[in-house]
Amino acid sequence: RVPIGQKLAYGLGGPVDILAIWVLVSIAYPVFNMELQMSPTQVAIILMALRLWDGIADPVMGWISDNARTRWGRRRPFIFVGAILSALTYPLIWWFPMDLSHGQVMAWVIGFGFLFYTCFTVWAVPFQSLLMEMTPDYNERTRVTSWRGMFQSLAGLFNGFCWWFSLSPVFSMANEAGEMIPSTINGMRYISIGIAVVIFILGILPALFVKERYYSSDLVKSQKPVSLIKGLRETLSCKPFLILCLFTVFFLFGQSIYDNYGRYVGTYYVLGGDWGKSALISGWGTAVYAAFNLLMIPCFVYISERIGKNKCLTIASFFFLLSTVSTWYTFRPDMPYLMLVNGALVGIAYAGLWTMLPTMQIDVVDYDELNTGARREGSFASVYSWVLKLS
Repeated sequence: RVPIGQKLAYGLGGPVDILAIWVLVSIAYPVFNMELQMSPTQVAIILMALRLWDGIADPVMGWISDNARTRWGRRRPFIFVGAILSALTYPLIWWFPMDLSHGQVMAWVIGFGFLFYTCFTVWAVPFQSLLMEMTPDYNERTRVTSWRGMFQSLAGLFNGFCWWFSLSPVFSMANEAGEMIPSTINGMRYISIGIAVVIFILGILPALFVKERYYSSDLVKSQKPVSLIKGLRETLSCKPFLILCLFTVFFLFGQSIYDNYGRYVGTYYVLGGDWGKSALISGWGTAVYAAFNLLMIPCFVYISERIGKNKCLTIASFFFLLSTVSTWYTFRPDMPYLMLVNGALVGIAYAGLWTMLPTMQIDVVDYDELNTGARREGSFASVYSWVLKLS
C-alpha cells in the first residue's frame, strides 16, 4: 500500500498537466479565432506544431530519465527542476504585443510554446513514469491513479470556466472608440500568471514527498544503459502496449473532434453566437462533468477490483459513445441547458477511461519486465504521451 501522504502528493501533481496543456487547447479557438479573427487553419497549425514538438521531446526525455542515476533517484530531480522551469516559461506564451499581425502572433506563440513544452517535458515524462514505480500491487495502482484523477477533475472545473473568467470586466480592454469591452486575450495574460504559480507549487510536491520504489532495487542498480533507438524498438514490440495505444488513438481522435467542434455548434447553433452565454454554459457543463466524474471515480475503482480493468474500460467506452450520440437530441436552440446532459455522461465516461488507461499502462510495464528483464517506465510513459499528442 502507498501511504496516504504520498498518494496526496502525487495526486496534487495531476492538475499541473491539465493547467499546462489543456487550458491552452480549450481556449485557443476562442482567443485566436473568435477574438483575433485568425483562420481556423492558423489556430490548428499552432496547436499541431506545439504537439509535434512535444512528441519529439517526450521519447528523448523518457530515455534520459530511464538511464539517469542520481542520489535523489531517476525521476524526482527532473520533476523538481521541470516544475520550476515550466512555471517561469508558461506566461510567455500569452504576453505577446497586441499590435502584432496574425503571422507574427503565430510565430510568437509557437516559439515560446516550444520553449515551454521543452521545459514541461522535463517535468511531465518523469511524473508519468513515477506513477509506474509507486506500487507493484495490481489494485493499489488503480487507487493511486484515482487520486490523481480526482484532483485533475477539479482542475478541469477551472478549465471549463476559464473562458468565462477571461471575459470578466476586470480584464476588459479599450477598443478604438475608447469603450471598455471584454477581452479573452487580456484575461488569459493574467490568468497565465496564476497558472504558473500553481504549476510551481503543485509541480514540485511529487519530487519532495513521493518515493521511487524501484530505484533502490538490484534490478535497476544492475540495469545497463540502453540506447534511445533500441529502447523505443523494444517498447514498440510489446503487443499489449500497442493494443492500448491503438485504443487510445481512436478514442482521443473522436474526443478531440467532439470537444473542439462541439464548442462551435453550441456557441453558434444552439446559442446564436452569444460568447458570454456560451462561456457560462460551458462552465456549468464542466461543473456537471466534474460532479459526476468525482462521484464515479471511486465507483470504477471499486468495480475494477471485482470485474477487472478491461471490463471497466468497456463500460466507460459505452458511456462516451452514448454522450456523443445524444447530441442529436440535446443540442437544441429552444432548450440550451439540455447540453448539460452531455457533461454528465462525459463525466461518467472519463472517470472510467482516465482511471483504467493509466493503470493498465503500468501493468504493461510489468509484462515488459517479465520478457526483457528491465524496467523502462520512462520509455513507456514517453511513447504513450506521444500517442496522446498524435491523436
